[in-house]
This record gives sequence, C-alpha cells and structure tokens, in this order.
Amino acid sequence: MSSKPPHPEALIGLGQVSGAQGLQGAVKVRAEAEAATSDPEVFAALGEVWIGGRGYEVLKAGRHKNQVLLWLEGVDTRSRAEELAGLKVLGDRRRFPRLPPGEFYWFQVLGLSVVNEADGALLGYLDHIIPTPGHDVYVVRQGEREVLLPAVEEVIVEIDLEAGVIKVLPPPGLLETYAD
Repeated sequence: MSSKPPHPEALIGLGQVSGAQGLQGAVKVRAEAEAATSDPEVFAALGEVWIGGRGYEVLKAGRHKNQVLLWLEGVDTRSRAEELAGLKVLGDRRRFPRLPPGEFYWFQVLGLSVVNEADGALLGYLDHIIPTPGHDVYVVRQGEREVLLPAVEEVIVEIDLEAGVIKVLPPPGLLETYAD
C-alpha cells in the first residue's frame, strides 16, 4: 500500500466498490456514469487505486458481468474486500495511460467550452456525457439551456485540450430545436 496520497485535485473517480467476488478478496467496482473508465486494462495500468483514503496496489484487474474486478495488495480475503463495500475508488489522473490521438478520457473533456464551428458562438460547457450503445451523447449546458449533441465525427469537429475548447458542427435544425 502506498503511504503518500496524491494531491486531491489529481484524483479521478473510477466508481464505487459494490462488494466482494469469491473467497480470495477480489473487489467488484461499479463504474459511475462520469467515471474515467470502465476498462480493466486501464485499472491495471494505473498500478494503484485509492479507496477510503488509502492507496492499494492493483495486482490484477478483470471483468465480471458489467463491473471491474480488482485484486489489491493487502486485500486477500472476502471479509477484507467486503469492508471496502460502498467506498469510492479513485485513480491518479497523472497515471492514466496515453490514449491514441483523437481519443480522450471523460475527465479530460468535461467542463470544456463548446463552440459552434460555423459562427464561433459559445453553445455552453460540456456538463456531462450520456453513454449509449451507438455513441456517446454530449450534454452541453449554458445556464438553464441544455443541448444534446451526438459525439460522432460529423458533429464533434475538434477537441483542443490545451485551449479548453470543443468545436462542433451541429446537424441542421438541431440548435433551432433548443431555441428559447
């Protein structure tokens, strides 16, 4: 187990411990809607997760149904895994593996400005993301106004993390649907 926690701003929510799996202390993690990832390979690549203010080395990660299974250093019995149930699982944003160009973790894009490429108008800020089987849907909010944009290449023109901007080309008529 790690002794020095990362700065709180570096921690990203991965999900919540939903219980134990088996007798060897595997921990089931239910990813949250805003979680950085639900990919067991990313959990393994992080090398360490934070649960209840303590760091745990990730020995192995896998999948069980729609949850992530983690085998953690120091958690080697079912009862020890059950003690962690209900606690948040956090990861250090600096340890996330690099993604291929054009791919982003949700925590990287949430909160970015969303600008209409056609006229430069600020549509709002990426408030949250709705995962769907076909593609994600970006929920852009400006005050009380909410615009739903499909996260597909034809609509999401560019994501510039350094500038903090997502440039979009909404389908014809979409913005009129949301007009005040």
